Amino acid sequence: MKEIITLQFGESANYVGTHYWNMQQQQHAEDSSGDSNVHLSMDVFYSEDDQGVGQRGRRYTPRVLVFDKVGNFGSLGQSRHTKEAGDTDDIEAEIEAAQWDGATEVHRQMPYASSAVLGTGSNEFSESRVRFWSDFNEVEFNTVQSLNSVSGVEFGNSLGEMNTFQEGGDVFAGENGRDEMLEGKFRGLAEACDQMQGFQVLADAYGGFAGFGAGFVGKVREEYPKSSILMYNVASGRVGDMGSTQTIDAAIALATNLESVSATVNMYVPSALKKLYPGVQIEEGSQYQTSAFMAMNVSQWSQCLLTGTRNLDDMISQVTQQQYFKVAESLLSPGLQINDPKYDFSSVAGLLEQRFVA
Repeated sequence: MKEIITLQFGESANYVGTHYWNMQQQQHAEDSSGDSNVHLSMDVFYSEDDQGVGQRGRRYTPRVLVFDKVGNFGSLGQSRHTKEAGDTDDIEAEIEAAQWDGATEVHRQMPYASSAVLGTGSNEFSESRVRFWSDFNEVEFNTVQSLNSVSGVEFGNSLGEMNTFQEGGDVFAGENGRDEMLEGKFRGLAEACDQMQGFQVLADAYGGFAGFGAGFVGKVREEYPKSSILMYNVASGRVGDMGSTQTIDAAIALATNLESVSATVNMYVPSALKKLYPGVQIEEGSQYQTSAFMAMNVSQWSQCLLTGTRNLDDMISQVTQQQYFKVAESLLSPGLQINDPKYDFSSVAGLLEQRFVA
């Protein structure tokens, strides 16, 4: 098998990534049940996990490293940091072991509600309940290996918010756990591959995680100089709504990434989203809905990799004109047949429910 490692950096990228993995999960479920007319290789983007039995008698988790602010993981962050038993004792033991003779107090944050859809296979939930991208996640991640909170950057905290590309790059350069991520988790994923094709990257198009991601991808390129790296630069809004700081940031991020990646795809909310298809109703101000549309673009790009009709090198060579031009356009119309009666695209719920399969 020819595996691909996915890397995700930042909130906008993780919104798209969550929809993308949900779509992948649905496609593989249909493939496993025999409802699909194409066979998909789960091993391309997933790795077998020995933590239990799952689909086809084995448990699969996405072969992905996800990076975001500490608080943006929601309930997934809790599953990563909280142990099933003895959590209180562990905290008190750490306090007793600390070099401190004074009085201590333990303050615990109220737990986030678990994902409304994880493990249910249902999309029957209100968008108004979505606070984090984890709230609509349907996929089981290897929480210990895949989920990585950036130290010192907390949700709603003004300290170290990484508002610019430069700030994100500085955080990566000084990240205490950087070597652990690169030498531990990342290298563990790479070494577990039998015949790795390359890397798929979803990163914020501007802001701190654009800089953090660029630094990480630069290190990946140093380690794997001949591997293909396909990057999606994900923005949460339209190009016309970007301020001057965001525009400059996006330009710096693009120029920096072009030195490391094999191809980059810029993904912004289309300016005339409501006019793309008759009857499609997508609210441009809803990050949940616009990221779902962009995720379908990523899903379309991945389809030939899942079916094995092309590998990552071939696909990148085709869209970049033999490496002479590394910037590719996202597919604003990802192969959807609006006039096909078997699809109902009257709403975003219909888009997600149908889970596009080429």
